[in-house]
Amino acid sequence: MAKALYMDDSYLKEIDAKVVSVNNGKFVVLDQTIFFPKGGGVEWDTGVMIRKSDKKEFKVIFTGKFDGKISHQIEPSGLVEGDEIFCKLDWDRRYLLMRYHTAAHVLSGVFNKEFNLMMTGNQLTTEKGRIDMNMESMDLEIIKTGFQKSNELISNDLSVEIYYKTMGEAKKNESLFKLAIGFPHNIKELRIVDIKGYDAQADGGCHVKSLKEIGKIEFINAVNKGAKNRRIYFRVE
Repeated sequence: MAKALYMDDSYLKEIDAKVVSVNNGKFVVLDQTIFFPKGGGVEWDTGVMIRKSDKKEFKVIFTGKFDGKISHQIEPSGLVEGDEIFCKLDWDRRYLLMRYHTAAHVLSGVFNKEFNLMMTGNQLTTEKGRIDMNMESMDLEIIKTGFQKSNELISNDLSVEIYYKTMGEAKKNESLFKLAIGFPHNIKELRIVDIKGYDAQADGGCHVKSLKEIGKIEFINAVNKGAKNRRIYFRVE
């Protein structure tokens, strides 16, 4: 399986890599990658691949994970197995998604600690973020207070660290799992995203290194999505 370098360093913007396989001329698997595939409610990375032999450029328009492999959809087609390439992220897009993802962790941590609410889902794009909460009934005062407390936490500029725990270690601390659906038992090692001194969660995505990089989290609106589900939209500024 390709090395997912973003797991240990979300700030890598460019790398050298080698094409391992190509499907239908346009779905490329590399020996290592910095491109985050769509997953966990977070949009995918885009960017470019440049073939070293002739400097031809291929746009990466989508990144996904299929059958355990990270696949990069390119245009035009033309890369072949064995090609050595230079990869470069669309960094502005990635960084904005990192800010949104860490913002979602701040919100879910605050709502959980302050109001004992669990996140039931999320969707993070470059336009806005969304988290779903298992709130009994719509309470805008609680929601707005949660946003206020989240922005106060951001102003403290806590660091965000990445480390790993075995499943056995993680099970001793169920606060690591902020999703109401629980956690997968078939994973041997978990990646932890830790807002130091406040909240740690199991997560496989890309994050900023400190909370002030998020900016301000702005509440947009909230809607009812089921008997006990409230959908909350936000943006980062």
